[in-house]
Amino acid sequence: MDTAVCCFSGYRPEKMPQDMAEGSPAFLDMLSRLRNAIKNASENGCRYFLSGMSRGFDLWAAEAVLELKHSGCDIRLWAAIAFPGMDEYWEPEWQKRYGDVLLQADRIFPVAQKYSPECYTARDRFLVQQSSHCICFFDGVPGGTAYTVSLARRSGLTIDNLADMQLAFDSIR
Repeated sequence: MDTAVCCFSGYRPEKMPQDMAEGSPAFLDMLSRLRNAIKNASENGCRYFLSGMSRGFDLWAAEAVLELKHSGCDIRLWAAIAFPGMDEYWEPEWQKRYGDVLLQADRIFPVAQKYSPECYTARDRFLVQQSSHCICFFDGVPGGTAYTVSLARRSGLTIDNLADMQLAFDSIR
């Protein structure tokens, strides 16, 4: 069946490992593995890729989906935004990337109509509830990614972790 949904979960840029600055060899390697994971998920039936649209991994993943889509891969990008305007206080570069991705998204799901303390957690639950597959970058750091990956694991999603699997999963047991 070619209708499965794959979500993404990962860190904001400041929570990525030190050697993973955007443009670094480690970062470029992670991007290559991300593209390969998206291609593999597509070959295994995922046609819809759902990004939570936060700075960092979410947007890198969304950009990778769009790149593959534009090169002929039959996939679609869905954007789950915690609330309209969630990018308002971001750096201008990230605001531009967010806006560019939103303009190209096949569907946009605003999870809340305005900011609330629980809107990001609600967005993370939405990501997992809609999906059967999760591509993540999780190396054990506590926070929203840990919550989402743990929820995905408990919900039985197939998980492709682009970080150290053993370290990550030991931390959420």
